[in-house]
Amino acid sequence: MSRFNTLLLREWMQHHRGWLALMLVPPLLMLLVLPFGSVEIGPDGLGQLPALGLMLASMFVVPAVVLGITVVALLIQTPGLARRDRQDRSIEFWLSLPTSHAASVAAPVLMHLVLVPLLALLIGAAFSYLIGALLVWKGFGAAEAFGLPWGTLVGVGLAGLGRGLLGVLLACFWLMPLLLATMAASAWLKRWGMPVLALALAIGHKLLVSLYGITAIGDTLGALIANARAALAHGRPPSPAGGEMAQAWLSDAPRWLFDDALLALRDLGQPLFLFALAGFNLVRASGNARTINFATNLGAFLFFLIGGQMVWWIGLSMGVANALGATLGARMAMLRGSAFVKWVYAVIVILVAARLFLGR
Repeated sequence: MSRFNTLLLREWMQHHRGWLALMLVPPLLMLLVLPFGSVEIGPDGLGQLPALGLMLASMFVVPAVVLGITVVALLIQTPGLARRDRQDRSIEFWLSLPTSHAASVAAPVLMHLVLVPLLALLIGAAFSYLIGALLVWKGFGAAEAFGLPWGTLVGVGLAGLGRGLLGVLLACFWLMPLLLATMAASAWLKRWGMPVLALALAIGHKLLVSLYGITAIGDTLGALIANARAALAHGRPPSPAGGEMAQAWLSDAPRWLFDDALLALRDLGQPLFLFALAGFNLVRASGNARTINFATNLGAFLFFLIGGQMVWWIGLSMGVANALGATLGARMAMLRGSAFVKWVYAVIVILVAARLFLGR
């Protein structure tokens, strides 16, 4: 574990200045702009939004802005993480460390996609109180700012922070297949990785839809993105426009945040989450896939056998061919490793795609 912590520390030492700049510049700019701006109260200004509503808005908008800017920057860097050290002159030193390749990749992924977004959320939440208090002071006066229910606001803020931390973790899990796919494509094909991956997904989806009416690729990608969004905010909170509504929302906010967190956790009960957590290499993933295939094939065999709809000669022929192919493929995978399997898999996919395209 200490070796893995060393890899995490390496990431922090290399990138912490840029990360802190991403997190600190937006709220600091907000603080610099406040003395020169104006907050108008009236029909064309804040309208019926009270001081409490303005404070609540700041508590949720500021962390969202800081987190959003940080995440966008991190997602731009993510595809190059797997091949970054190959372009680093210190590669000989890092390869000499007694750590596995899995740990060398897992540490940057954990730091960039989990720990840094969590830190951005914490920094945004801390600044939100200061920015909100200054907005209320400027728009409503010092008496309104000091008269806010700060104890309740801190409790609601902590509840919202907990919901945000959970949302970031769950969203990262949901998007992990897409992020790892971009990393693998970039490591394999370098600068062409992202375009090739996007083109392969688009062509594969188009072919499956046009030839067989299968929308599995598009449905899976859409479901992963939708679940990641729902992990951050499953439902839309009510807007605290008037004074009474803002006060009522403040008292109901912890319960709403708790219910929203339960809804996000409930989404983990779908089979798609198992795909999102997949972190095996190609050989191990193929072995686990064969286990799942055996279970589903056994269920289908019993279903058609009981229903009297078995076509024995086709089933036996396919069974013998699958057994021979699985035996040969397993031996080659164990002897040659994942690199050989990747090339064979890529060639087969290209041939099948060409056959489907020309067969139209």
